[in-house]
Amino acid sequence: MKLSRGEKIYVALLHVIMILAGLCLGATYTVTKDPIAQQELLQQEADRRAVLPGAATFEEVAIEPTGAVTACFRGLSESGEPCGYALSVTASGFGGDIAMTVGVSDGVVTGVRIGTHSETPGLGAKAADDSFLSQFTGKGGELTVNKNGAQNDSEISAITAATITSRAVTSAVNEAVALAGSLE
Repeated sequence: MKLSRGEKIYVALLHVIMILAGLCLGATYTVTKDPIAQQELLQQEADRRAVLPGAATFEEVAIEPTGAVTACFRGLSESGEPCGYALSVTASGFGGDIAMTVGVSDGVVTGVRIGTHSETPGLGAKAADDSFLSQFTGKGGELTVNKNGAQNDSEISAITAATITSRAVTSAVNEAVALAGSLE
């Protein structure tokens, strides 16, 4: 099939537009990748401070990433004394990975924050709500999920219609508490 002169011009014009669009996307990526990475680091630091409020600074603790725990930071008070751990944890929820930060001090959860997730909006996404996460604060030991509501201090009330997500978050918190306990 032979193209007419007008068709050849349109094909050439489309190629030029595609090349320019590719160059613009590449330039945008190059310009924004460092600021995005910096913002992610700032958010991680803010999450550590939120889950371990007594810490003034954090120092990374070398661990072998196993299971859900991917990184560990020792919190230091204003006087430089250890005051607990902030652990980066990844749980496998219903919709995919759930990135979390868990604070632990003396075997007790001091806070949980969910960073990123891909859980179902209105269901599993409620795991990021304070009404669910606040259940962990002040609890230690092995926690379990109860679909009918927490009956004692070792139980967490499941999110309605999101039991898989509730169990994934609880399991990850349990792993963080266990690892922090082995470091204390």
